[in-house]
Amino acid sequence: MSVHHHPDLSLAQQVAASLDWWRDAGVDCLFVDEPLAMLGEVADDTPAVVVLAVPPPVEAVAEPAVPAIAVADLPPTLAEFAQFWCDPALFLPQLVGPRPAPIGVAEAALMIIAPMPEAGDTSALLSGGQGRLIGNILKALNIPADRAYLTTALPAAQTMPDWANLAAHGLGVVLGHHIALGRPQRVLVLGNKIEPLLAGGCPVPLLTSYAPDQLLAHPRERARLWQRLLEWTRD
Repeated sequence: MSVHHHPDLSLAQQVAASLDWWRDAGVDCLFVDEPLAMLGEVADDTPAVVVLAVPPPVEAVAEPAVPAIAVADLPPTLAEFAQFWCDPALFLPQLVGPRPAPIGVAEAALMIIAPMPEAGDTSALLSGGQGRLIGNILKALNIPADRAYLTTALPAAQTMPDWANLAAHGLGVVLGHHIALGRPQRVLVLGNKIEPLLAGGCPVPLLTSYAPDQLLAHPRERARLWQRLLEWTRD
């Protein structure tokens, strides 16, 4: 039902007619969170003012993460570092599995860093297909094994590494210290997740490519890496 306004009625008469219509319909209250009488007498003509205090948004200020490991806590020599790297009581005890030691010499012509040992590694690092791929890279570059240094970003294999958490633990600090102790002429990083760990940069020329398992699965990426290596070593 609709209420029609009659121009021959005054405004007060129209309002009264509307209130009569609502009363006949059985509606005499405005239903909000608490009932408010529409037809009763109003004790105070001053409208109530409700002020809702809305606090300003608080912007969270992210504190820079402090790595759990500092350079001062790390071994000062390459030989001592290898022992530290392989001992789960000293570094990343949550990683379970064999920890083969890095292979190579200080001041190598090329340091190669892979993400982690292969699943079948026990005493020797990268002893499967990934290691053969890296060996072929060294042969193609005419770098003998005794002039190379092979290591990994993680001391033990892990199915799905949480790289951000590992970085917070200090993995990047350890990796940077490892490179500094090794003093290689160049560094080849095989794994896109590794380079961000070197937030402070690398003191020697560095080239990044895909991880060895991805290179093995994609011949085009192997060819692209070879072209990049030729250009990189030609400089």
